[in-house]
Amino acid sequence: MKEYSIEEVSNIVRPQLGEDIPLTLYRILRVIGMRKILGETSGATLYMMGKQVGTMIGAKNLSDFEAKIKELKVGIPEVKVVEEEHVVVKLYECITCAGFVYTGEMFCDMESGIIAGLLEAVFKKKAKSTQTKSWSVGYNYCEFEVMLY
Repeated sequence: MKEYSIEEVSNIVRPQLGEDIPLTLYRILRVIGMRKILGETSGATLYMMGKQVGTMIGAKNLSDFEAKIKELKVGIPEVKVVEEEHVVVKLYECITCAGFVYTGEMFCDMESGIIAGLLEAVFKKKAKSTQTKSWSVGYNYCEFEVMLY
């Protein structure tokens, strides 16, 4: 199977409709479609997909990390370096769950992967990101604990 580059998928020719899509369509594909097709494995698959995306995009430093998250409209990040190997990222206006009703479950696995992939480039270490808070469990932001190793 051919792998495509960012440049190839960025070539958009939609003179009337432009490059944006409704967030509702994205959420139908992401939250309903992917979960229905992949079932219980959807979280791990979406995390790995997100990590691949974050790695492909890369980030030079924390300012670049924040800029790329905003540019991709994944959300509005707030980064706190707790220790050398521990970073906490709050993500406001999360693409997947901002405004979601209380579900009792967290499902921003793709965002978690994107964050991990981008931070690997920043810190030049492997990263493992875990979501600890979400709009869908009663917060008005998502939070990710990132461990670097």
